[in-house]
Amino acid sequence: MPVDPVSRTVYQPGELAQCDLWFPPVDIPLDYGQTGRPPVLVIVCGCSRMIAARMLPSRQTGDLVDGHWRVLADVRSSATQP
Repeated sequence: MPVDPVSRTVYQPGELAQCDLWFPPVDIPLDYGQTGRPPVLVIVCGCSRMIAARMLPSRQTGDLVDGHWRVLADVRSSATQP
């Protein structure tokens, strides 16, 4: 039989993750009485649909790369804890 075109896609662990920026629809309290809408880096694993996120100070390249590393490190450390 041909493959069902509406079947659910299945991903193996570690095969795929979707990364995106989310911008909160409301102001967030920041330091020193300031408010703002900083970007939030969101990563969703394709296999488990686990979501991890981290608020970033800006959308600049350095902050994005650092945010990716920190989210991945947080996920790894939480996965190894009993």
